[in-house]
Amino acid sequence: MNNINRVLVAVPYHENKRYCFNQLLSRVNELKHDGFEIEVVMRWDLEEYGGVDNVKKQREFFRKMVIESPDFTHLYFLGVDTIPPKDVLERLLDHDKAIVGGVYWGRHGAENGSSQGAVAWVNGKSPEEQSKEFLSRNQLLEIDGMGMDCVLIRRDVLEKVSYLSWIQNDDDYPFYVKAKQIGLEDGINYGCYIDTNVQCRHYFNNKSYTYLAEVCQD
Repeated sequence: MNNINRVLVAVPYHENKRYCFNQLLSRVNELKHDGFEIEVVMRWDLEEYGGVDNVKKQREFFRKMVIESPDFTHLYFLGVDTIPPKDVLERLLDHDKAIVGGVYWGRHGAENGSSQGAVAWVNGKSPEEQSKEFLSRNQLLEIDGMGMDCVLIRRDVLEKVSYLSWIQNDDDYPFYVKAKQIGLEDGINYGCYIDTNVQCRHYFNNKSYTYLAEVCQD
């Protein structure tokens, strides 16, 4: 293995999200990666959307791609309906964290001009307190978890945590709980962090998206 970071950009894809595929392709082609390498893989899910363990199996497919290739140092999950800034990988890698992601806002209620809040959580804080923190600038926050549509995960975490190692039909919060627990046992910081300067557009149809930050990042 060389000393250059190599990131697998993984895009789990389902036909239900076809409406924003063009936006996704444009952004993938624009991702900046000065000083490191990326490989983009999109995987079509032919199973029933929302079926039991389907999403976990998709995540596990990409996890295995990373751990079975010695060249990959990180896995970056990108949601097909989630458009990050062009320099998202550069920003997240700079933090040198085991798990770090960006902010994107829930799509439920977005058609009425509102949002349910960011797809991330801090236990013990109200939704209002959390939204205020996720909209703050220049903050790297330690949180309890986030969705999997804009998150960079280091190889050593993936080597220890399989998406098929819990019974819940959920791909995100059990992952962060398990990673943090293993990190504590091994004396490694596997906490979850979010960069509030990385704000993503979260599409709910082919033209409209949720985005609550004051300045729309390109």
